[in-house]
Amino acid sequence: MRSRLERYQEFLEQEYHAGFTKFDEYDISGISSDLLKRLKNGHFTRVVFSGMGCSAIVSDVIKVFFDAIRSELEVYVFNDYDFEYLVPRAVIEDERTLIILSSYSGYSNEPVHAFHALRPLHDRVLLLTSGGRLGELGEEHGVSIARWTLSKPDREYPLFHVGQYFSILMDMFLQLGLLDKDYGPEVRALAEHLRSDFTPELRALAADAAARSENANVIMLGSPKWHESLLKLAKMHFNEIAMVPATRNFFHEFCHSEVATLTDPERRHSVLVFADPEEDDYTRAKRRNLVALLTAPIPQNAKVTVTEIELDQPTFLRQYFTALEFVQYLTLDLGRARETKSRNLISEAAGNPWYHGSTIAAEKEGS
Repeated sequence: MRSRLERYQEFLEQEYHAGFTKFDEYDISGISSDLLKRLKNGHFTRVVFSGMGCSAIVSDVIKVFFDAIRSELEVYVFNDYDFEYLVPRAVIEDERTLIILSSYSGYSNEPVHAFHALRPLHDRVLLLTSGGRLGELGEEHGVSIARWTLSKPDREYPLFHVGQYFSILMDMFLQLGLLDKDYGPEVRALAEHLRSDFTPELRALAADAAARSENANVIMLGSPKWHESLLKLAKMHFNEIAMVPATRNFFHEFCHSEVATLTDPERRHSVLVFADPEEDDYTRAKRRNLVALLTAPIPQNAKVTVTEIELDQPTFLRQYFTALEFVQYLTLDLGRARETKSRNLISEAAGNPWYHGSTIAAEKEGS
């Protein structure tokens, strides 16, 4: 199998932009007529997503997008199956709440546990999967299924395809009546917009930030708008592809606590600040103050670097996916600097052999 960094580079250069145009690689024929009727009649006012890893992150992107467009549809996301501690009971028990259990492989254990825990609510549960055990359970119990049918999936690293997942869900939600406006043209236009939005200057900034992040603790800061979606996904890229530690925090919270760790650090720290043009005057002034404090030419700052990424593109989607492209190229450069060989820790720690390199290799040999 080719190395993850080789596949990652090929994905960035050939597939990232194109993925936004592959919006039709899904199948909703497995949704029951009763659930489909309620969906299209506007019965549901809330959607609760449950999933792990990349199967959950696209749900976070959907949530922040719906917030950005001021959609009346409420979206909640929880990354576990012990949902009583993560989502208000009233939300789960509300008959107008649609519950989507998401697992691309269908073999993640947590969505399967959630499936059983939510058995009394199966008439308003939708499974989002490519098959696996979750798909089998759906068929066995007559629970509605929407299937991913990606034509060129990277089996080991589905986080490559978040842009395509988002494009698919925008089309799927329109077809199901969960959106009252077609955002498909705007999403598909990202394939061209990103070619100009991700400028040579941003590419150079990513390379510079990667060089300054070698052997450093990567700290990402942003407003709530970006923390739960962009920074969460960025952390996954740093962890899974570059295989480096990274943390994320709300900008204001960081300034009230964690910033103390940068007083006079013994190891290197690389601070990535994602700056939103919609920030209020107080936040902008506070950000300028923090950057000045951490970049002042004093001995205590010798092992601290700061990179500001301006999210100044004209729309939320162009901001989000341009920033993601910046993160991905930074990740590629940082991963090349380390060349850490995967131990398949995610598959083994999660108890999901479907993603394991040996499983994939064995299936290829047998095909």
